[in-house]
Amino acid sequence: MAKFTGFYKSGKKSKTKKRAAGARDWALKIVVLTFVLSLITSVLSQVAVGGSDILIAAMLLIFMIITSIIFDVVGVSVTSCSLCRIQKGNDTDGDVNYVASVLIANAEKVNNICADVIGDICGVMSGACGASIVSAISDALGTDPLLPSILVSAVIASVTVGGKALCKKIAVRNSESIVMFTARRLNSLIRLFKRKRK
Repeated sequence: MAKFTGFYKSGKKSKTKKRAAGARDWALKIVVLTFVLSLITSVLSQVAVGGSDILIAAMLLIFMIITSIIFDVVGVSVTSCSLCRIQKGNDTDGDVNYVASVLIANAEKVNNICADVIGDICGVMSGACGASIVSAISDALGTDPLLPSILVSAVIASVTVGGKALCKKIAVRNSESIVMFTARRLNSLIRLFKRKRK
């Protein structure tokens, strides 16, 4: 009995170590991925928005805010939805159910990518668009850019946070539908890539 208890404890410790190592590896990958994507996004945003028309900057800003909110909704939905609800679903496509199950099984990672990585990238782009709008406003009015900068930053932050707060309740209540919709879209992309490889 004592040997069995010792074996059980050692097995439990090894599993805990593997999980901790896996979490560290994932955190390191996310740090590198976020750094590279943010760097690329910063350069692209400066090229795309720098010196552009205020209308283009405003449209791009709205697109970035909506994208950030949508991916936040996906992240919240995946963490809120249970695997049992998906398995009991009536979707006849087994591939879609499999993709949905993978999303839920990796809920923490999916939420990390959707809410943090993509959210931060959208934040970088929103900041660049905001800077372009501030520059256009200050040039048009001939005023110091400090006040427009404060106002534009406040509007961007309030709309983004408010939109996410409003949609979180929707994401929790409709988590199964949102997860299945996301799984269908991902499955369509997977099939498309498979066809191109052939």
